[in-house]
Amino acid sequence: MTYKATTSDTLTIPLTVERFVGKSRSTPGNVGVCLSGGGSRALSAGMGQLRALNHLTVKKGGPSLLSQVKAFSTVSGGSWLGVSFDYLGGKTSDADFLNAYVANPHDLVLSNGSSIGVTLDKLPAGNIAAPVTSVLFSVPALAVEAYLLWKFIGTPADSLWQVLMGLHILSEHDLYAPAANALPTSLFSWNAATLKKDVVTPNPSLAKETAHLVASGAGRASRPFIVCNTALFVKEGKTQLLAPVQATPFFTGVVGSPNAVDANGRKVGGGGVTSFAFNSALQKVSGNAVTVAQARQWSLTDIVGSSSAAFAGQLQQILNDPLLLLKYLWEYAEEIWAWLKKHLPKASLAAVDDARIRSFVAGPTLSEVASDTAAFDPGSLIPAYDYWPVRKAKPEPKLKTTRFADGGNLENTGVASLLAYGDIDSVIAFVNSETAMTKGKKGVIDPKTGKKITGTEIIVDGQLPPLFGYQPYDPKKGYVPFCDGSSSSNLFMSKSQVFPAGDFPALLKGLWKNSGAGKNTAPANFTQPLQTKKNTWFGVSKRKVTVLWVYTNAVETWASLLRPEVRKVVSSTAGFPHYGTLNTNLSAAEVNLLANLTAWCVGDDSNSQPFVELFQ
Repeated sequence: MTYKATTSDTLTIPLTVERFVGKSRSTPGNVGVCLSGGGSRALSAGMGQLRALNHLTVKKGGPSLLSQVKAFSTVSGGSWLGVSFDYLGGKTSDADFLNAYVANPHDLVLSNGSSIGVTLDKLPAGNIAAPVTSVLFSVPALAVEAYLLWKFIGTPADSLWQVLMGLHILSEHDLYAPAANALPTSLFSWNAATLKKDVVTPNPSLAKETAHLVASGAGRASRPFIVCNTALFVKEGKTQLLAPVQATPFFTGVVGSPNAVDANGRKVGGGGVTSFAFNSALQKVSGNAVTVAQARQWSLTDIVGSSSAAFAGQLQQILNDPLLLLKYLWEYAEEIWAWLKKHLPKASLAAVDDARIRSFVAGPTLSEVASDTAAFDPGSLIPAYDYWPVRKAKPEPKLKTTRFADGGNLENTGVASLLAYGDIDSVIAFVNSETAMTKGKKGVIDPKTGKKITGTEIIVDGQLPPLFGYQPYDPKKGYVPFCDGSSSSNLFMSKSQVFPAGDFPALLKGLWKNSGAGKNTAPANFTQPLQTKKNTWFGVSKRKVTVLWVYTNAVETWASLLRPEVRKVVSSTAGFPHYGTLNTNLSAAEVNLLANLTAWCVGDDSNSQPFVELFQ
């Protein structure tokens, strides 16, 4: 069908949050919050951080800091949390979604506590982390789910990961409306007024479609403007790179002007199109008014799934290995089919032969599995959409789809995309990494002298250095600038510099000092005034900002406040608090321990002042 939409040109008009949402919300300090990627670890840590911001106020009895955040920028696992919170539907309260803030870590108990909030082995109904505590959210089980959806439900391979995120993450909050093939059928916008203006009035037929709007009402914290980050594959000359794609309640597209082309050889960027009309074929252009053809509307399922698409690659590896897939089918298939029957629409189930499926899952054979896996070409699970650039937009027939990647493959903090908005003056960057901050043998190489800068022998997450023009830490070389020509393994990140290289040493030293210089006695929170650098890839211009970096680390002061039996669990929990990104299935205790640590690192009286000051 054809629909009418509007493009948002970001080349000639300064990009601001207020351009879209106006000044209807109180946002003192113009603070934006970045929720980094990192799968279930990032979701759990981010839940604690938002919980603390919802607890803190500038003045006693005043509105929470969370309700005054101007914008979110989310990546991958952070998008599971941020998008669900912004659009929270159903009957789940904000308190249950984030769980309760526990001021005194000593109140935490392993089980049978006075409330769910202090009980480590339980989560409230509707809590955002509940889905990740199921074994069915492990990578092997997700691969089996993807296979069964493809084989019996007819879900296209390049949409399998997105559908899984709809089933597991979004459906719990009424944010996923599947069709017979499990593809989403809904769209999203900001509020009822923007839905009417931008979507329904130009397209009366869409009035009947399910539309998700940003959460509001009694008991809800006021929601920020949200940027959900994904990326599309592009080429700069012969070099394969990624271009940043922002999905917002108003538009979706590439807001910068990268010197790169998409799968059809067209220069990408220049802005976006009304979000429902993304993933479309352009038919007509008249100024900023366009007519597009679509099989279905761009949905929350699409943005959350494409933002976290790195996991699709893990599923792909299993689906390309018939023996491994068969092993997991024998282990999970019957349980998964019973689960799918509870979560899929009746139309999906009516179109399949249940007896045949039950026979298959009860005894899958290698010959049938091997025949099926041959259909999964390498990369077939990578999300693919119809993309057309706003820059010099024109209709073109017979276009190839463009593949999309996890936003974290390009820039995992969300900081660069948020800085495209000129009315964000302060940024809280929650870096929920699997890399523990430790002392290294090498340091930052000064790009002018080629010599090591003293006091910078500190290893941090590989996504922080590119923001300053440096490659991730190399044990043999330290932190080397991208400009030295040895960046072939980190090319995707090479376009992410938004701060001067000279400010990177101060960040390393500040995080290290504030955390206790290797003793982890305090949170690694560090406030840094910065001047941004112009970055056409992300659409960032030069200006002054303040960034409060929050690097998740182990904190002995917090641990010392725990009951002995709880502290013993902490010390025996593998990887805490840096759970591996591919460890998607966490226990309730693993979730709650991490969320309580990160909440304390923001909300405790000894840590909260830098956060409160940003909102004054």
